[in-house]
Amino acid sequence: MAVSGDQICSFHHACGMAVGEGTMKSGIISDQVSMDFEEALHDIHEQFEYIEIHSLWNKTVEDLSDSEAGKVEALIGKYHVKVSCLSTTLFLMCPLFGDVASLKKFSDDFLVFTGDEDEHTERLRRCLELAGRFGTQYIRIFPFRLEREDSGEFEELLMRMKESLSAALSLAEKEGKTLLLENCPHSYLPRGNMTYELSFSMGSRNLMLLYDIGNSFTSERQQLPGRFSSESLADEYEAIKSRIRHFHFKDYRKTRRGFRHVAFGAGDIDYADLSNRIKQDNLHAVVSLEPEVGKRDIKKSISNFLEMM
Repeated sequence: MAVSGDQICSFHHACGMAVGEGTMKSGIISDQVSMDFEEALHDIHEQFEYIEIHSLWNKTVEDLSDSEAGKVEALIGKYHVKVSCLSTTLFLMCPLFGDVASLKKFSDDFLVFTGDEDEHTERLRRCLELAGRFGTQYIRIFPFRLEREDSGEFEELLMRMKESLSAALSLAEKEGKTLLLENCPHSYLPRGNMTYELSFSMGSRNLMLLYDIGNSFTSERQQLPGRFSSESLADEYEAIKSRIRHFHFKDYRKTRRGFRHVAFGAGDIDYADLSNRIKQDNLHAVVSLEPEVGKRDIKKSISNFLEMM
């Protein structure tokens, strides 16, 4: 169902809720506005209480030097924003079966850390320190770059991932931080119901979910086990919501050739229904806007997103 700008402007009434009732915590990924962190904060600090940090100054957050981390701390204080999550790229470009050299880059625009399991785990130590300095509980990680479609039975794949993430989870538990596993179309787990099974099976409240609704929407790009591919977004949300601690909102329009990014609110995802569910459940999770569109549509996306909140 496409959500028009006019529909978004009446979300509070269309959802059957009074204005100001059951609102969600709004955030945005800073590099969606500018790779210059101060420029991004200057432009958005009056509109968003929370910012999510993925890349800044042309490097990922896990690559920040001590001096750059100090600058981030100062800017957070200067603009009075809260950091919802450190959106690291850890365990994305990390081989689960082969070696680092065999991993194929999927985008020139998405900055990412590449290394083996030990290197990713060691880099997580740094991110746990940065999370403390920046005042956030959450660190986003990924469920490994898809190397091959024929990866075996899903249960066997889960066991392999559990083994590979055990050291990282132990570090998070020791530091009292929470890893957020994001469903990703470039990984083995593109849908939220798949990341839920991994998170739940590891039996720790220090491994929860970052639910990217758009990524689940486009998951049909992969061949998935039927029990995952047949579930609607609404049913998926209901099934996994107990472990969701963070959201990404972005929009797509489905075409004959696949999926195309569009300004938030102009696509085919029924965010009116999903937002209503999230508000009613009062999850206290931050919802980060991730427009992934050109500059012309970023302002439109922000306006539509904030109206919906």
